[in-house]
Amino acid sequence: MASLLLLDGHSLAYRAFYALPEDMATPDGTLTNAVFGFTSMLAKILADEKPDLVGVAFDAPTKSFRHAMDPEYKAGRKKTPEEFIGQLPLIREVLATLKIPTIEIEGVEADDVIATLATQGIEKNIDVLVVTGDRDAYQLVKDPHLKVLYNLRGVSDYARYDEAGIFERTGVTPAQYPEYAALRGDPSDNLPGVPGIGEKTAAKLIATYGTVDSILAHLEELKPKQRENLAAMGDRVRLNHEMSILRRDVDCGVTASELIQGEFDAAAVKDLFESLAFRTLFPRIMDAVGERAAPGTNADADKTLSEPTIEIELDVLKDAKSVASYLSALKDKGEPYSLEASWDGVPGRSTVLGLAVAGESTTAVYLEGAGLADPEVKAALVALVGENGPPLVAHRAKELMRALNVDMRNLDRDTAVMAYVLDPSESKYRLEDLFRRYLSIDAAEQETGTLDLDGTAGVVATGQRAHNVFRLGQILAVELEDKNLTSLYERFERPLVRVLALIERTGILIDQKFLSALRDELHAECDLLMRSIWQHAGREFNVNSTQQLRVVLFENLGLTPVKKTKTGPSTDADSLNKMIDLHPIIVDLLRYREVEKLRSTYADALPPLIDSDGRIHATFKQTDTTTGRISSEMPNLQNIPVRSSEGREFRRVFVAPSGSMILTADYSQIELRVLAHLAQDPGLIDAFARGADIHTATAAKVFGIDESKVDPDHRRFAKVVNYGLAFGMEAYGLGQRMDVPTEQAKEILDDYFSAFPNVHAFMDKTIAETKTKGYTETLFGRRRNINELASDNFRIRQMGERMALNAPIQGTAADLFKLSMIDVDKALETGGFSTRTLLSVHDEMVFEVPEVEREKVTGVIRETMQSVAKLIVPLVVDVGFGPNWAEAK
Repeated sequence: MASLLLLDGHSLAYRAFYALPEDMATPDGTLTNAVFGFTSMLAKILADEKPDLVGVAFDAPTKSFRHAMDPEYKAGRKKTPEEFIGQLPLIREVLATLKIPTIEIEGVEADDVIATLATQGIEKNIDVLVVTGDRDAYQLVKDPHLKVLYNLRGVSDYARYDEAGIFERTGVTPAQYPEYAALRGDPSDNLPGVPGIGEKTAAKLIATYGTVDSILAHLEELKPKQRENLAAMGDRVRLNHEMSILRRDVDCGVTASELIQGEFDAAAVKDLFESLAFRTLFPRIMDAVGERAAPGTNADADKTLSEPTIEIELDVLKDAKSVASYLSALKDKGEPYSLEASWDGVPGRSTVLGLAVAGESTTAVYLEGAGLADPEVKAALVALVGENGPPLVAHRAKELMRALNVDMRNLDRDTAVMAYVLDPSESKYRLEDLFRRYLSIDAAEQETGTLDLDGTAGVVATGQRAHNVFRLGQILAVELEDKNLTSLYERFERPLVRVLALIERTGILIDQKFLSALRDELHAECDLLMRSIWQHAGREFNVNSTQQLRVVLFENLGLTPVKKTKTGPSTDADSLNKMIDLHPIIVDLLRYREVEKLRSTYADALPPLIDSDGRIHATFKQTDTTTGRISSEMPNLQNIPVRSSEGREFRRVFVAPSGSMILTADYSQIELRVLAHLAQDPGLIDAFARGADIHTATAAKVFGIDESKVDPDHRRFAKVVNYGLAFGMEAYGLGQRMDVPTEQAKEILDDYFSAFPNVHAFMDKTIAETKTKGYTETLFGRRRNINELASDNFRIRQMGERMALNAPIQGTAADLFKLSMIDVDKALETGGFSTRTLLSVHDEMVFEVPEVEREKVTGVIRETMQSVAKLIVPLVVDVGFGPNWAEAK
């Protein structure tokens, strides 16, 4: 019997748009998440179903007959995102290139087209499968010939419904679904349901009375509230019912039996997929419908390195002797291999339950975690991952280094870091996402679907991941080479993995006694401030509750709000500062918030993070920022306060042990030096070459005065402008920062650009090039996609311009800092020093230096950091020493 596959193109594409990362894009910035998701889903369903006939229905852009029945139909829906609309033509192009029939009829919806073609199919004894994300299609199901494959979520989670399935899902038969929908309503279509009648009640009423008309004819038998609501909404319910019925008589211009996929040009499909950066989807499409490719169109062309899931054979080694022997043999073999762990909790901070090893072959080996602590096993593992070991492939190798306490000197490919270099905008780099994107593997395809009573499913999954990580490394290496990013990965990012792992392992010592005293002081001050606030208010209340604070300030005390939000008068810091003269409670509130933040964020949060060695071992994140900067968590060291005196006290908590000191090495004005180099501006270059104070020199040029005449206000304005430009700030933002009108800020900017014309030329050139290429580049070739510049939304484009200006400057500064971390680590090791890197915070490195090494190490660190790259202006490093982090600044 022939089979027909009908797809609701619009609803499935819409689901894909929201299921996949919004930043999926081609190198030129064209967004493709909906296209990729739809095409991936299409490939899987075509491969699974192997239909004889296939068609994809789309909604027409015009209104349907249902709008004539109810002008408010679908009113109130959020506007369809432009980012989605722009991808629909690409989806149609994919289908057209594959010669898959598409149908779009004005005046009706895709559901009606599908209903018509499905009905024609079953009338001709064709088995029909409708694939949709719209529940209205439930009414079409008819055993044994017509089933619905309903998209539950994402692009791979589907439920196949026959008549029994529809009844189990809704409590009604497919034929009764319009009655059910009429009572329940459909908020997405703006069809109001009857108050108090949900899905279960609707199903119960239909089971009892059969139809909407019958229910309305027996209102006296219903509960009072149901009777009242149904009586009031009788006409609406009847209209809902009529609008929920799908038409089966649409003139589609084609019949069900004519929905035949034509012969397609395989080479054209491959070219299209490559232009969309969908290289991994080509083999899946060819596996699904390759037999329909026209002869002589390169149907057997290279399918790229990617293939769908390859099932592996898994050996499990339990005893220590076997594990040690295997690891030693693996080292002697000298071939590339991958490691993937099974964790008992948070990766890197929990116990390794087991370790899977894989390579080119389809056999993987699983090493049980209990044996990894054995001395013989540990020695074999250390040798394997050491300097003379074979090339290692891993996903987030730093986590493995930390948990296994080994020094991975043979790391070749870290797939998370490689993916980050290719596209730094994603932020997560989860394996399941990377498998889907580069290997065309859905995580759901690798789930066993059974209870893992003996733990074997988890073991097999870890082995499968290890094999896929190895394959992923191969593909990402090719991608890096294609985009000329291999050197960036090998010189900057790969060696940094080990450096950060060593920093995490070392940790930084905490003065717990001082921290405890500081904590007690803050708790006491919070308590005093709270009591003072209560006294001003005349009663006790929850000071941390915005709602209760609004009542106190604006109702009890009668203060006038300066700003209103959707939920009520604003009580944010900016608003309270503008109200500071209205009542003494405001001063206490602002101070309370400042102290409370220090208490909760640091004083109370740091003690639980102190390890048994008295140190905090923060986690440093290499793949977390779009500009290339390093971030940290547990704790977030970038946010340790420095501006307030109380905030600076927290830096005293971070100390050196007896016999050592804390050394800080901080690049001086690195972003501005990068700006001078990139813009090649004579004024900036001259100021840095003279060793002048750059903000004073800038102020002198902008305000047309001698440097000796520059006062603190002049310098402050110049500093805001200098750093504002480095971060893409425009006149409005500048005015806000300097507390001056936007027009005055614009005049200052104009004067700045007159004084430093090359800066303005650099900015214009950067934006123009980014619009053309779709991405920015740092001095060392790091890319950042700026898809926002292609947006139809003016504000989003403006944001894109700011991002385009900031990325090369901050990104180059981040690259320089990463290079310095790598080279300093190498210099300290080569020199045989005991000095250890403790922290990386913005443009500053913090070290623990034995006092006997102080003089030599200072010179090594400063010289290494200042010579890490040659710019047109000198790199300057400020060095400080002290018993703690605060005094070393």
